[in-house]
Amino acid sequence: MSPIELVNLAEQRKVEMLSITDHDSLDAYNQKIITPIKIITGIELSTQWNKIGIHIIGLNIDVTSKHLQEIVEAQKMVRIKRAKIIAKRLEKFGLENALELIKSNSHGFYIGRPDFAKLLVSQGICTDINQAFNKYLGAGKIGDVKNKWLNLDEIILAIKKARGVAVLAHPLYYKLTNAKLRRLLADFKNLGGDGLEVVNGYQNPDKTEYLAQLCTEFGFSASIGSDFHSSGQWKKLGCDTGLITELPAIWDKINVSF
Repeated sequence: MSPIELVNLAEQRKVEMLSITDHDSLDAYNQKIITPIKIITGIELSTQWNKIGIHIIGLNIDVTSKHLQEIVEAQKMVRIKRAKIIAKRLEKFGLENALELIKSNSHGFYIGRPDFAKLLVSQGICTDINQAFNKYLGAGKIGDVKNKWLNLDEIILAIKKARGVAVLAHPLYYKLTNAKLRRLLADFKNLGGDGLEVVNGYQNPDKTEYLAQLCTEFGFSASIGSDFHSSGQWKKLGCDTGLITELPAIWDKINVSF
């Protein structure tokens, strides 16, 4: 969805506060958006920790920060290189002119594996998105091309230089053991990390409780988000902030009234 389409949907869903956190892109904030919703500038930056891919959200950032823009441009170049490799690999399975087709149907943002998944479905090579990832794009598959992302300390520094706060996105997504997750949280905290995403979409209450305990243990502010990507997916736009009322909220840290 375009940023304007997204905001219109957010208004319909009665969302009161929204951050558009595209992966390694600030393009959404190049458009003028008029809305009663409180917009918090944001981005989701890819990085690596102990050779594991990790996502860090920057909130309340200065999108004009030269240092952050340089980081974003570097990340985009990495993604473009990866997209070309994926496109070349998928040609042997009948997916032709993938980059051109994706670009013609995009809003100008980066090209990621979900774009290839949608194309595989539209071209009749796969029956649905899940099959596209299970067969071609998931971990260890032909379209799973590893990137050389910037290190965790570089990403956090870029967010700080842009006067933003750094939040570890979807901590359980990385499938780390409890011990490894705690080591990640300790390193993230020591490097200046501010928050932990305690709720990511509609998750099991046991997971929320576990992350809330870690949030308190490591002294993080709690973040919450729907992690919405597009209409028709399992994740709907908007979250109930009442799920983290017992924790210090990330929007309090950035002095945003809610």
